[in-house]
Amino acid sequence: MQKTVDKAKPFMTDELKAHLAAVAESHERSNRAALLEHARMGRSVCEGDRDGNVIWITPAEIFARYGLDEFGRPKG
Repeated sequence: MQKTVDKAKPFMTDELKAHLAAVAESHERSNRAALLEHARMGRSVCEGDRDGNVIWITPAEIFARYGLDEFGRPKG
């Protein structure tokens, strides 16, 4: 059974937009925590680029991505 869309109601309600923003923010925080945990253990992580290649990111590069020095401390 296919659902029909009520054209009188906007699909992206304010409530849905707020929920999607909260999910994206939570995902970003979780990724940051996981990446920094790996970097603190001295482990590189891999990610894919837009061409489908695997790129290895060193702990120093992870720290730099988040504005930290090469030892994971805030720059200052």
